[in-house]
Amino acid sequence: MLRSHFVIVALGCVAVWHLAGVPCRAGGKIKGTAGGIERGASLFARDGSLRAWTVTGPSGLYEFGGIEQGQYFMLLNGRIVPYVSVENNKTTIVDQASQPKLDLEKEVWGPGRVRFAQSFIATGTAVTGFSLWRASGDSKLLVSLFEDSPSGRRIAGPFQTEKRMVWICGSGLPAELFRTIRGRKYALELAAADGKRWNHGMPRKSDVYPGGVAYYDGVEHPESDLGIEINQAQPGLKQFASAREDLHFIAEGPGSGVCRVAGQTFIATTPNVIQAFANCGGWGGGAAEFIFSIHENGPGGSQIGPACHVKMVCNWGADVVWFDDAVRLRIGEQYYLQYRRADNEPFFSYLSKDRYGRGRAFRDGKELPEQFDQLFYIRGEQEPGSVIYPYNVSVTGITATGATVIWQTGTAGDSLIHYGTDHYVSSQAGSKEDRDKTHKVVLSSLKPATVYLYRVSSDTHKESSRRTYSRIYSFMTTPRGRDEPRFDKPRVTPPVAGCKDCIAIDNPGFEDGTKGWRRIARLGRAKEPQRYVPDAEPFGAAGASVDGYEPHGGSRLYGWSYFGSEDPNWQEPREDWKREVIFQRVAVEAGRTYLLTAWLLTGDIGSGWGRDCRIRLLVDENDAGLLERFDTVEQANVTQWFATQHRWMPVTLRFKAKGDYAAVGAEFLQWWALKASHLYIDDFSIRPQEP
Repeated sequence: MLRSHFVIVALGCVAVWHLAGVPCRAGGKIKGTAGGIERGASLFARDGSLRAWTVTGPSGLYEFGGIEQGQYFMLLNGRIVPYVSVENNKTTIVDQASQPKLDLEKEVWGPGRVRFAQSFIATGTAVTGFSLWRASGDSKLLVSLFEDSPSGRRIAGPFQTEKRMVWICGSGLPAELFRTIRGRKYALELAAADGKRWNHGMPRKSDVYPGGVAYYDGVEHPESDLGIEINQAQPGLKQFASAREDLHFIAEGPGSGVCRVAGQTFIATTPNVIQAFANCGGWGGGAAEFIFSIHENGPGGSQIGPACHVKMVCNWGADVVWFDDAVRLRIGEQYYLQYRRADNEPFFSYLSKDRYGRGRAFRDGKELPEQFDQLFYIRGEQEPGSVIYPYNVSVTGITATGATVIWQTGTAGDSLIHYGTDHYVSSQAGSKEDRDKTHKVVLSSLKPATVYLYRVSSDTHKESSRRTYSRIYSFMTTPRGRDEPRFDKPRVTPPVAGCKDCIAIDNPGFEDGTKGWRRIARLGRAKEPQRYVPDAEPFGAAGASVDGYEPHGGSRLYGWSYFGSEDPNWQEPREDWKREVIFQRVAVEAGRTYLLTAWLLTGDIGSGWGRDCRIRLLVDENDAGLLERFDTVEQANVTQWFATQHRWMPVTLRFKAKGDYAAVGAEFLQWWALKASHLYIDDFSIRPQEP
């Protein structure tokens, strides 16, 4: 049933008295954020009593006061927080655990190739599917899983997708075939079933898979990752009994009617029960107290462990949580989940279609027709003591170059900090080796007077465990030296960095204008003959401090800016298609590997999804003239397109010279006429790589 808008807030001593029936005392306090409006927060004692409960308002904040000193299990926005310690006259902070997601702003794409692959470090036990933005092509895909890279041992595939993969698309994969081991490196490859080239969507930020790289037709591209979401079967609580196909309220016929006790039999496949859910209604709204319990065999069987009390909002359903050692089961035997109102009033238990084949639904001790199960689930641990959750996260000892982050977990686990100056928090410190309930990680080599974002994570490394991350927090390092204004004098542009072992590039930083560089340009597209100019004059120029953008090094940079207000034909939005390639031949050593590097900067005002201007690096390894024509550029060794959002970003491209010369350069694409677009490049270099 749809949830109602009824919200109950139970805070402080009132919550303790009302929910637990115990006197209010000084006790301790638990507070934090549940992450948003209408998020549940519940506090369970070892004896099964509910000590505090709330559904949050718009702020997402909650606060429980007067909590008796001791250890509790919490359920916060659906996540179990085990063994939360409460001390008298102290406050425990438990915030929503915000699990990291891949930042796949798939607004750019890679070159046209037949096969694409992404390597990754497995966090789960199997690959269960994928999703991506396919910028071109409409064939079915052949999916394979390899050890380490596409040249490694094939584990599964090629598995052909059931449907054609077009635009924003995805497919499930048979987990029993695509098995992985946590911590090991794999590569998932997608190949066009029709053998034609296609374009894979790429993330705006190139490096989103830690320890992974993209492959184009089997060629490694360390500068990029694919814009692909690789779904994995994650460890964690095992949902070993469930029926989730809601039949909603049944007014008449089979499945209709109310009861005072409802239940569901199930077969144990884990040694404990730690969480259970059911949904009930029929009392007109608001919240009612329910009592859940586990019994041997079926209705009337001996109760195992304590009964667990919970508040259930009418038609919303409720989860209960037991301590991990409270309800022990014998694997393979039948048990019974029972739930009833604490005041013994009647209610309607929501039913599911018969989706759990190893149990039956009951009302008032009577078995319901076979087509029904209760709407329920039951979860346990394959290895008890596996659930972990960070709380009391704080930072101390902040200096100009360091800080110490501390936190607690109710179960013993490792200690990692993920930090950085942006929300990617891509730097990491700590250890996966030690196990503890109190955690302390020292950060060093930080920049003075800088805001850092960070999140902590811990993992028990048990069979049912999964790494749990805190939400993102922040701190600022202190200034070093005198705290003086930073913008009271003109910026000094750094000189071009030296590179003793780099091979010669003529005018790599455009200090001498465009000397040494060849350029080709095109305006519009062939399908727009009224505007198409296949051999246009170049759009870019070498300049200094253009439109507020300073050179990365030296006194000049190359590129151009576009302003809609200066275009007499401007209308928004309009595809614009200004393309330019800038390149030069360089002397290389045949058979040797090199790394081409350049600094890119792009930015837009008024951009929508996928409309950013962009730049990519190019290398013609055979010096075959591929960069001299737009229709052959795609055949060269190229990077993905990059859109850097007004920041200088270093981009690299690894290549292996086939002869004595290679052509290197970059391609610019201003795809849309926007309010403003900026495309610039600076400081090319080519460094030989060790074999």
